[in-house]
Amino acid sequence: MELKIFVKIGSRYEILGWDGNELTVCINAPPVEGAANIKLIELISDWLSISKNKITLSGGQISRHKTLSISVDKISFEDKLSKVHKLPLQTSLF
Repeated sequence: MELKIFVKIGSRYEILGWDGNELTVCINAPPVEGAANIKLIELISDWLSISKNKITLSGGQISRHKTLSISVDKISFEDKLSKVHKLPLQTSLF
């Protein structure tokens, strides 16, 4: 299974919700020497209750837009994904 993710760097460490077809997450690690990527895999593995070695960063190593390849049962994967809320649309003040 593949999961598209948009990463925000900040003080929180959580899954924020869906923004279109990407899952938005906040990671509290700097994007230095792969630290944010490691924290992202830890967050997703904890959330899906699977081991970290079942998750591979297949795209976006140095981008905020990432693709994870996840070796997991399709039914349980889709069940977890369906429970994440959608983020409200961002409206511009200008």
